[in-house]
Amino acid sequence: MKTSVLPLILAATLVAATPVLAQDTPSTEQAQAKAEKPRTDKKRLLKSGALGCVGGGALAYLTGKKDKALAACAVGAAVGSVASYRKQMDEARELQQEAQAAGMTATVSTKEATAKSGEKVEALDSVAIAYDPASMSARDPKTVAVLDKIATLAQRSKEPLTIAVEGRDQKACKIPLAELHARSAFPPATAVDNCGKGKPQILITPVPDVSA
Repeated sequence: MKTSVLPLILAATLVAATPVLAQDTPSTEQAQAKAEKPRTDKKRLLKSGALGCVGGGALAYLTGKKDKALAACAVGAAVGSVASYRKQMDEARELQQEAQAAGMTATVSTKEATAKSGEKVEALDSVAIAYDPASMSARDPKTVAVLDKIATLAQRSKEPLTIAVEGRDQKACKIPLAELHARSAFPPATAVDNCGKGKPQILITPVPDVSA
């Protein structure tokens, strides 16, 4: 009697994905830890890819197209990669809104990227935030909230970020760098100190993922 290996593969895939699904329901201890300190979401790309694989492969198998199940799994993982690009864009726009609410001018620039599936997707190119030196020096609560958001973006980004700060007011310019360092943004992000020149702004850019 011949035994189909595909159901076994799908079963193994679902078992492997179970810890990933379980991570979506944090325990009380995990929730408290997250409240105390932002955590780096380094596994988001892997998780979205795993879920995409389960969805793509299982759907093909259940619809009777067993010969296409493994190919659908690969495509599902690539869709997960697309989701990560979109998640980063959502977080960048949330940062833009936070900065604008604080009275800052914030601009999100985008570029076209190619996911592993070959799909063209909108990706983050840069976020430019013009800060007010006086508000930064006073550590205005709304300004501090913007720095919190920048740190979160840096920690969750699929690609490492470069955060460059510039401005002729040396004292005000050093504050974002110090505050972001205190929020564990450096690393994973790379700090660039351009204080003493240029207009007062924070420029955030992803480092290209050459392996993609």
